[in-house]
Amino acid sequence: MTTDGDKSGVLQIDVDSKLYYRGQGIRVEIRDSDLILIQPATTRRRFDLPIGLYEISAVLEDGKRTTKIVAVTEKESTRISLDPDLPFQPPASTKEHDFHSLSEMHQLESLKSEMELVDISSDVTVYAVESHWIIRHAEDMEQVPVATLRIAGRAVRASLPISAGDHRYSVTCHVKRHAETRSKLPEINISQSRSIASAMESMVFAGQFESAARLASNAMKTLLEKFVDPTGAVLAALILHKTDRLDDKLALLIHLVQRFDWLPDGKILLASQLARIPEKRHIASQLACDASKQRILFTETFSLLLDLLRYWPAEGDSSARSEALSRLGKCAPFVDWRSTYLCDRLPEDHDADAATPTRA
Repeated sequence: MTTDGDKSGVLQIDVDSKLYYRGQGIRVEIRDSDLILIQPATTRRRFDLPIGLYEISAVLEDGKRTTKIVAVTEKESTRISLDPDLPFQPPASTKEHDFHSLSEMHQLESLKSEMELVDISSDVTVYAVESHWIIRHAEDMEQVPVATLRIAGRAVRASLPISAGDHRYSVTCHVKRHAETRSKLPEINISQSRSIASAMESMVFAGQFESAARLASNAMKTLLEKFVDPTGAVLAALILHKTDRLDDKLALLIHLVQRFDWLPDGKILLASQLARIPEKRHIASQLACDASKQRILFTETFSLLLDLLRYWPAEGDSSARSEALSRLGKCAPFVDWRSTYLCDRLPEDHDADAATPTRA
């Protein structure tokens, strides 16, 4: 039982978050001691409740459903705080000279380890700290940046979720310097300083797709117009595609494609939308074929492009699509499908010396 006659008390909930106007828009749920939902998702923060035990929960930017048990009493107002439990990420340096090119890094780091950064796109610089490489792009973007890493003797090439800018805008990503050697998969994350994009990534990792879709619905416009972060915006578009909510954002998706031609994932998502409209299929076909010539950011959009080209819904000249499939087919056998960001093993003959240009 959660009640004691008609006695009641006041519950005040505080949410510590960088999202939704510092947590004001985050929805909380309340269950009684029998775990019966008595307050569905709401942005209210003050409740009059019968005295007893309650479970309070909300999905925060760490991607997890944060839960607390609280006893509501009659004598005084009960106040609790829900706080995200973010994994440790060292902050990026604000000093320009702390970011180095690959050749400068190799001069500074003489010792080899189980995970090495052996090559990276030439227009990218890296800040090395004990636990991570923090990677940024300081010039105009021409393609999705890639890094080649050697993990336990095996070379892999990974797309990096960064965007044009510098450390002042924190459009960076973190790569953990100590990988799980059994998986031979680099651990790449959007930097937590990019609070909206990082939160969406965490929610996807945790399987919280409803919360991710709600955030993505507003984030796409914000990350295109207010905080310019195209890789974050395309993550929002991918989440909306996965939850079948991208139709309402078609104008924003077109804007993303037109403004950031170097990012093929937007073209792939737009092509998948337009392919369902008979009079737009020629545009979709061109977008899909163009995307196949570029380095793709997300493993899921790579897979989507493969399926789109394989099962094209229209008859007609298919030579361009066949060429596009052939291009993708050269990479597909080496893709690690477990990775969020496109990660492909280099062929065996490259493993001995993976330091080759990473232009895709």
